[in-house]
Amino acid sequence: MPKSLDEFDWATTPLGPKSAWTPALMTAYQIMMGTGFAACATWGPEQTLLYNAAYIPFLGAKHPAALGQPIQVVWHEVWDDIRPLVEQTLGGERVYLEDLPLVINRWGVPEDTFWTFSYSPLRDGETIMGMLDIAIETTGRVRAEQHRQMLVEESGHRVKNTLALVQAVAHQTLNVVADRDSVERFEERLKALGRAQKALQKSAGQSGDLGEVIGLALSNLTGQQAELTGPPVTLSPRAAQAVSLVVHELATNAFKYGALSVAQGRLTVDWDVSDNRLTLNWVERHGPTVIPPKRNGFGSKLLRRGLTGEGAVELSFDPEGFHASFSTSLASLRQA
Repeated sequence: MPKSLDEFDWATTPLGPKSAWTPALMTAYQIMMGTGFAACATWGPEQTLLYNAAYIPFLGAKHPAALGQPIQVVWHEVWDDIRPLVEQTLGGERVYLEDLPLVINRWGVPEDTFWTFSYSPLRDGETIMGMLDIAIETTGRVRAEQHRQMLVEESGHRVKNTLALVQAVAHQTLNVVADRDSVERFEERLKALGRAQKALQKSAGQSGDLGEVIGLALSNLTGQQAELTGPPVTLSPRAAQAVSLVVHELATNAFKYGALSVAQGRLTVDWDVSDNRLTLNWVERHGPTVIPPKRNGFGSKLLRRGLTGEGAVELSFDPEGFHASFSTSLASLRQA
């Protein structure tokens, strides 16, 4: 066996000795051997396999016998999976896939793996002679993400059960309280926290998207009366919970007293990012005449704290429609 790939005797393969290779094949070989990324190539009618040193770990015990063999022989266990992709490439198309699952056998046992790779046609003049494969094994990352997602789902399940338990205890404890409006608002705020948790769970527990958090917070109240517009904005779990409570408070007020209390009422929520700050506007229109509140309860205090407990807040009780504007730094939205 050769001590290095450069010492391999290609004369024993359909490609023949390197001294007889065409300039196109030699150029493809030099490009493949010169890159630090794991790469392999095929060439000729038999689609003879060539590869560089970084590709050897992908082969496991298949190396060095894989050198100079047809690719369908080397990767026979996954040939049915990759053959359409190889044929597409040999037909002149570039193929790129991320995290493709393949069950390979490189150490004598089947192994679940994941791959991100790019197949490109290799030409000699106008004739396609083979393909170049630049590959990255993503098995470790994909498995880590799957494990993290499992933990997030388990955590989300526990949080959901905890919120349900708190709601049940609160319902029993507050059943004798005469002020039913306050009790209902408390229960609705618990539900808002649950909807924010749902948005975080969908994004693997690391962050939430502002539009999705707002949409979930509004989902049970607005029907088709709300319009949301704005770019993607990442929220930390803490910020997502805070935003969910603020939006729920606004929606509850709009549903009881504002634009969402009548069929013709409309709500627009839009946000924009400029100079590393978020500006969010809540605009109600075509609802009842707005009357400013006579007292500042918990809801008012919650709104005046802003989206994250910092930043600017403007509440306008215009008779034509309530308007709230919030401004905060992107940094505060991303702080854990």
